[in-house]
Amino acid sequence: RVWQVVPAGQRPEAPAWVIGSLVHQALALWRFPGADFAPWVWARAREFGLTDAKQLAHAQTESARLLQRFRRSALFQEMDQADQRLPEVPYSYLVNGRVQTGYIDMLYEQAGSWTLVDFKTDHVGSEADLQRLLSQTDYTQQLRQYGRAVQQLLGITPRLKLCLLNYGREVRLIDVAAN
Repeated sequence: RVWQVVPAGQRPEAPAWVIGSLVHQALALWRFPGADFAPWVWARAREFGLTDAKQLAHAQTESARLLQRFRRSALFQEMDQADQRLPEVPYSYLVNGRVQTGYIDMLYEQAGSWTLVDFKTDHVGSEADLQRLLSQTDYTQQLRQYGRAVQQLLGITPRLKLCLLNYGREVRLIDVAAN
C-alpha cells in the first residue's frame, strides 16, 4: 500500500499512532535521542506516510520527549542493566482451539526473574483519565494474555507491567495481576 498522511490544519501534528509506532520501534532497537536520532525518526515517519515538514518535526519532538522521559525512569535503569532484554517477542499458541498471535513489547530477565512490559503512549492527564482509559480499553486483559503466552510457551511466569509513557509529565507503571 502507498498512502500519505495529509495535515488537516494550520499547525499540523503527527498522528498519535505514528508517534506511538516510532516510540515502539525505538524501544525495540533500544535507540534513544542523540546525534543520529532525527534522521532515523524522519525516515521511519516517512514510511508511515508523513510528508509534511511540520508533521515530521512534531513526530521527532514528541517521540524524543517520550523516550527521554523513559530514560529518566527507574524502569529504564532496571531494563538497561537486565541480563537479557527481548524486544518485540512474537508468539502464537492455541487457546480453546483458536490460534492467538501477537507481539510482546518487551520481556526482560534480571537475576532469574522475568518481567513483561507493555508500553503505551496514550496521553493520560489525571487519575480519572487513567481509570477511564483502563475501563475503555483492553490493555490489562491484553497484558494478561501476553503473560499466559509466556507461561505456556516458555514455562515462566513473568511480572506484568503496563508502562504509560505519557502520564502527565512522567512515566507511570501499573503492576497487573496475572489472573
